[in-house]
This record gives sequence, structure tokens and C-alpha cells, in this order.
Amino acid sequence: MELGKAMAILQSLVEMRPPAAGCTPALVLGGPWATALAVIRSLGRAGIPQYAVGTTGSFVARSRWHRPLPAVSGGTPAATELGPLLAALPLDRAVLFPCTDEWALAVASLDETWAGRFPSSSPSRASVETLVDKALFSKLLLELGIAHPRTLLLHSADDLTDLSESLLSGTFLKPRHSQTFARRYRVKAFRFRNRAEAVMLARRAFDAGIELMLQEYVPGPPAHHYMIEGFVDRSGQVSVRFARQRVRMEPPDFGDSTCMVTIALDAVRDAIEPLDRLLAALRFRGMFEAEFKLDDRDCRFKLLEVNARPWMFLGFAAVCGVDFCGMAYQDALGLPVVPVHRYAVGRHFIMPYLDAFSCWRLVREHRLTLWDWARSWIGAGHLVFAWDDPAPALASAVQELRGIFQSARRRITRTWGPNRQ
Repeated sequence: MELGKAMAILQSLVEMRPPAAGCTPALVLGGPWATALAVIRSLGRAGIPQYAVGTTGSFVARSRWHRPLPAVSGGTPAATELGPLLAALPLDRAVLFPCTDEWALAVASLDETWAGRFPSSSPSRASVETLVDKALFSKLLLELGIAHPRTLLLHSADDLTDLSESLLSGTFLKPRHSQTFARRYRVKAFRFRNRAEAVMLARRAFDAGIELMLQEYVPGPPAHHYMIEGFVDRSGQVSVRFARQRVRMEPPDFGDSTCMVTIALDAVRDAIEPLDRLLAALRFRGMFEAEFKLDDRDCRFKLLEVNARPWMFLGFAAVCGVDFCGMAYQDALGLPVVPVHRYAVGRHFIMPYLDAFSCWRLVREHRLTLWDWARSWIGAGHLVFAWDDPAPALASAVQELRGIFQSARRRITRTWGPNRQ
């Protein structure tokens, strides 16, 4: 049986929840990634009809709630084409959910005419630009006196040749705009062993038109990373705060969380005040995800970054009782946002494929037992798999297996050659 037919049958076995009558639809401006899937699921479970852009052909499109936008079924528009996209829509009104930095900037830049028809619960363009541009972000943190890693904006690779060893030691190269960098290099940052390697890496990046910064590396294990998520309504009130702690990550230095656990807000109390100060300075509105790392050297939470849009683990918060998408939808339409004061603490969430690599590495290093590995997986939520929407996980697994086989075939071809016996 073809994969597409099998998935269609699987989806038909799941009971569909009808959209709420007369409900304003949502437009998910995303891509073929888990962030868009999390938003689509949150809206779908609430009975909110939605259409998605940029998800065609991906595992995200296998969701039972996914609906492609008819006007762009033949291609994927860029964020810079948001105006023409909205003009071509057969919709009188829709709530916008930007799922990438580029889409967030595009939504924040809409003029009043479009913003009236297509509202969103989003920050101003100036706020989004400050959070997306890591150089502007670091400058604002310095002005506000908020603890963060020491950061130096580089104007060229030659800046590294004049730095003292003390300033170069314990640092790494970080992109000024992370998503452009990640698309090109498939990593989040560059580590280097010496000055010569740093100069070489920086020169290649600058030649490609990518600006870099030199940032201090805050030492410590994955468990020193804390995420504080929340929502600020149109009146400036913080309606909810939600905290989670990283348990494992892959790769070990600049990877993604592969296992995490929800924690009480008291555990990150010292990080909340400076974060609130930052949000107030930005006159922030909408959902946010702030990442801190606890620095053992001075026992302070160092703010690493803040996302001003939906993020990959948005569904984790929804499972624990915090529906960020529902809040954003209500706020965009001028409806009351009901504050949330409680959520489930001690819940684990995993990315099984990547976490398996992380766990196996830790087991081989005698830093994790098989029992502790199993215990962290039992009852844990999954990034892609959901019992009420299983098809995306199947599609994602097939995609991962295809990638493994293709990678193995390339290695064999390089080793043996096409004609070697």
C-alpha cells in the first residue's frame, strides 16, 4: 500500500472535531517544521478553522487539522510577499500566526489596512527586530543591566586578529541573525580551537553575507538551561508564565532540547524580574519564549535569547494546561484573555529520535543508566507524535529513515566508489 493511502486511511480513523460555527479562521504562516504543527494542532483542538502556508509536502501536512491555503497551492510564498498573499486571499478576515522570524517581521510590518482585516497578537516591528537581531538584543540587555553572556559584534574576520587571548578564550562565533545562519550551515553556532580557525570560519561567513558576533560561552550541563514562556495581552498584562528545564540536548553544546521537564516558577524566580523588565522596555505584546542559562561562576541566570513568535515546543505547554495559541487568538480579536495561574509540574517531553542518540552517548560515558533513560521516557509527551493526530509522526519517521539510508549510501559510495569490486 502506498504511504499516502495508508496515511489517509489512518487519518480517517480518527474522529474529527467540527469547526466552531461562525469562527474567524486562522492563517498559519510557517514551514515544514514542528512549530507549525504545534500551532495547527492547538488551533484544531480548539475547533478553530485554519489554513497553512509553507507546509505542503511535509510531515506537517499530514495532520488531521491541516488545510493548505488554496490561493498558494502551486507554490510557497516568501515572507516578503505577505501583502500580495493577503490581497489574493478569498477570506474576509483571518488571525495571523507567524511561525518564523521572517514571518514575524512581515506581520509586524503590515500597515493598518491589512492589520485590521488580518489581526494578530504580535509585538511591534521595532520589538521583533530587537529580538531577532542578536546585536541589538545584546545592546538592549546591556542598557537595562540584565545579565547575559559577554558579546562583541564583529565587523569583519580581521577583528579577531586584534583581540587579546583573554577576550578570545572561552568564546564561540554566533550569528547576528540565527535563521539565515542555520539554513546555510545546519548548526546554531561555530566552536573553534584557536584563533586561526576562528578567523577562517568568520571569513567564510562574512564572504557569504552572514554577520557574526563573538560571545562568551557560559559553562554548565544541559540541565542549567531554563525556558520561561509566557503571554502578554494587548493591555500589557502578563497572562501566564510557564517554566521548563532542559534535561538533555543534542548536539551537547549548541543543539536542541531532546528531553525537558516542567518546573515550578519558584525555581526561576530570579530570572522573572529581569525578563519582565525587558518586556516592559519593548512594550511587548503576544507570546514569548525566553532561554536562560544558570552560570555557576556567579550563580546568576544569563539571558541567551527571546523568541517573539510560536516555538517548537509550544505543544508541550498546551498539554500541561497553557494554550498559548488560544490566548493569542482571543487577544488578536479583541476578546478577553483568561489568565492561567497553574500548570502541570514534573511532566517530561521528548524528541525520541534525537534523544535516543543523546541517551546512548550518556550511557556509554557512564553518565546515565538504562533505567534512568527508560524512566524519563515512560509517560513522556512527544514532539511530533500525538494519539489524536498520529499521521505526522509516521510521515516524519519515514522521512528520517529515508535520510539515514541516503546518508549510508553516500558513505558507501565515497568509500568504495561506483566501480570498485
